[in-house]
Amino acid sequence: MIAPVPEASNGFDRLGRYVLPDFDRWPPFSSFLPGIAGPLGVPMWAFYVNRGQAITSFGIESKDHPLAEFQPANKAYQQTPFLGFRTFLKLHGHAGSPFYEPFAPWAEGRPQRTMHIGLNELALVEHNPQVGLETRVEYFILPGESVAALVRQLTLRNLGDRPFDLELLDGLPALVPYGADNGGLKHFSRTLEAWMQVEGHEEKLPFYRLRASAADTAEISTIVAGHFAFAWLEQEGRVQHLPVLVDPDLVFGHDTSLLRPVGFLTHALDRLLAAAQIAAGKTPSALFGSAVTLPPGHSLTLTALFGHTGSRAGLAARAQRLRDPALIARKQEEARALAVQLTDAIATCTAEPHFDGYCRQSFLDNVLRGGWPEPLGDPEHSHIYHIYSRKHGDLERDYNDFFLAAEYYSQGNGNFRDVAQNRRNDVWFRPAVGDFNVRHLLSLIQADGYNPLVLQGVRFVLSSQARAELLAHSPEPERLAPLLAAPFTPGGLLKALEEQTIPLDLPPADFLALALRHANDRIEAGFGEGYWIDHWTYLLDLIESFADIFPDRLPALLFETELPYFVSPAVVQPRSEKYVLTEDGPRQYHAVRHVQPPPEPWLRSGHGKGPIFRSRVIEKLFLLALLKFATRDPWGMGVEMEAGKPGWYDALNGLPGLFGSSLPESHELLRLLRFLQSTLSAHNVVLRLPVEAEALLQDVLAALNEHPRADFRRWDAFASARERYRSSTQAGVIGDTTTLAGDELMVLLGQMIDDVAVGIARANAFADELPPTYFAWEMTRFEVQKESSGRVRRDAQGRPLLRALEFRPRPLPPFLEGPTRALINLPPDEARRLHRRMLSGPLWDATLGMFKVNASLAGEPHDIGRARAFIPGWLENESIWLHMHYKYLLELLKQGLYAEFFAIAR
Repeated sequence: MIAPVPEASNGFDRLGRYVLPDFDRWPPFSSFLPGIAGPLGVPMWAFYVNRGQAITSFGIESKDHPLAEFQPANKAYQQTPFLGFRTFLKLHGHAGSPFYEPFAPWAEGRPQRTMHIGLNELALVEHNPQVGLETRVEYFILPGESVAALVRQLTLRNLGDRPFDLELLDGLPALVPYGADNGGLKHFSRTLEAWMQVEGHEEKLPFYRLRASAADTAEISTIVAGHFAFAWLEQEGRVQHLPVLVDPDLVFGHDTSLLRPVGFLTHALDRLLAAAQIAAGKTPSALFGSAVTLPPGHSLTLTALFGHTGSRAGLAARAQRLRDPALIARKQEEARALAVQLTDAIATCTAEPHFDGYCRQSFLDNVLRGGWPEPLGDPEHSHIYHIYSRKHGDLERDYNDFFLAAEYYSQGNGNFRDVAQNRRNDVWFRPAVGDFNVRHLLSLIQADGYNPLVLQGVRFVLSSQARAELLAHSPEPERLAPLLAAPFTPGGLLKALEEQTIPLDLPPADFLALALRHANDRIEAGFGEGYWIDHWTYLLDLIESFADIFPDRLPALLFETELPYFVSPAVVQPRSEKYVLTEDGPRQYHAVRHVQPPPEPWLRSGHGKGPIFRSRVIEKLFLLALLKFATRDPWGMGVEMEAGKPGWYDALNGLPGLFGSSLPESHELLRLLRFLQSTLSAHNVVLRLPVEAEALLQDVLAALNEHPRADFRRWDAFASARERYRSSTQAGVIGDTTTLAGDELMVLLGQMIDDVAVGIARANAFADELPPTYFAWEMTRFEVQKESSGRVRRDAQGRPLLRALEFRPRPLPPFLEGPTRALINLPPDEARRLHRRMLSGPLWDATLGMFKVNASLAGEPHDIGRARAFIPGWLENESIWLHMHYKYLLELLKQGLYAEFFAIAR
């Protein structure tokens, strides 16, 4: 039973939860429970808003497996009071309020409502003296169990001096059966109801699923897994298992809006619970009921679990074990402790409790994006495995398809940039991670300098000899063999052993450790949606973080560690295939072409038929720098958006079509070149480059010598060299290498550094006060390409293909990313002067005391991207984008501008 939690004067209750009074009267906002269940638990995602009873949608794995349908924020704000959790009370003998629904926005009077936001839990309190009741609701994800579940506890306390005879219904008016995916729910939810059914509700243990797969295909599959819900009532030490109403028509009657429970208001609860329920062919409910008496000053608690299991078999035994108030109380403490232990790494104690709490919450958010590095296996043969990671899908980011594996040691998907950014501090807080992140992410850099977008975690593979040794640990090796033959995740292997009840001569956890001891990890990644130009810029952060903790191990990482090159099933098109003439003028479209993927996504020697080709870390970094050096715009200022995607500021999605270029990547290129120069000058190292890269290098050097100042001719030579290099490496490399060392290498790096610096200075001349960030380029002269027959060459849409002859740059208005990245390479005095200009410039919001992500775009065409369509202050247009604001503040700290930092930070 939940005890009252008093509020504290500093805005936190005694459990450290942030207290938000009158939560439903504030402008709407959305957030989420972290969806962590511990290493040996199964996670569930859950989103909430400050409307109704908060939880608006939840489920397992992804939007395609909800118990409460995923809705974007704007719809969640509208629908949560109707479709979220509801509590209906009939108060017999209460003259003023015969019917009462706590937390309803249409409730009479003005009850006091408070939200308590914890690291891994959420609580709501409604204090209503007019009715004479206090209602408390608590939510948390069930940790440390083999099933995923959201735990909900409702506590009613009688504030009056007379007993309440009340009829209670509580739960979900609509629960989505397993098998109904997000697309079906959004586009043909009425038709989908024909597949829906509920079993076991008579036994107070409803099991929700579709009868079979609903896709319009020849192959039909039976659905075995399902969602479940069950509840019990605890009062005065007595526990009552509650019956459930799965037929919402009995509760709401003719009110299909779900505003009023007409059936409940019209009929006695006992009559509803005894009525025949239609448990198929409609969207079911999960409403639990009881008629109780509540004496003055006393309380009762209804606890309900809403979750998922792989089959109905064994559900009754699990439910019997979980229907234990003492166990649930321990699980709530376990959930709290899980979040605290996870964030203890950043435990901060200052005179500002809000700052202390913010540190923990930020660290937790960071872990959810990048994952928590967990060493698995025995100490001598451990693997780093990031658990809890997932893409940042939420109600506001409704376009992102997040995924949380419904298994132990759960990991999810993530985009390269997010993972790279959010793992930069791993080695500080978890030194055991070592150089894993550098090796993992740098391995994904391709021979063309790009990388796959989607990181899908890590799987493990076993050699035939290792499989044979492991099979000896089971008396039924034929059942175990398929599990070990395929790449596996730790949680997936444990889950399969458990569900298939495969006998072993040692505990499953020990068997997993033994398997990992013999296994090799395999990186899982996918091309995704394109090649962004900024992803590589976070790699040096990872290397520097590693060097901060393990300076003695840096030489071994740079000069001894060999890494492969990822291969994506997509190549950057040559200019001849992507420069087109449209009604609006020349554009760069269809910059990437999809190709047949190789059997394994790694660059191989022997033109793709030999062994996997590897280079040392320092060599991959040098090749990366060379490629970016050769991918700058016609005036040598910014790095081109040649692959169809922009950089960090995604909302400039149209700028690549305008031949856009970006200065932030040039600042990062200068930083990388200086790192290479200082590192290689301190070590007598010979670089071994693939002969294809040597050819690219010689072409770049020739163009540099022939055209010392960046102009169109040099740009054309660079681009042609790049295209020849890509063509020569698309199917693989020869495998031969050439060397580069000594004075020759130092002279080359010095020449490249000087040239990049000149380009940045040239770009700065376009700006009045603040460093520029992005350029659009106008193709001022061109010629139409023709076939040998004289016919005009056209793209698939019939547009003429062009050959560029001249470009003219146009800077975009100021963006915060430009000055932020510029600070990286500035001397402290110049950094201080730039900061002063920033405070008087168009990016400074004096009212909020923060920097906007960009200045006004009102004078820009819509061609630059969706940011132009957004009204100022909405999404990425002229809003406070905390990520870049904080990144700017971090650069102030790195420059030693401490007074300037604290003047803004406070």
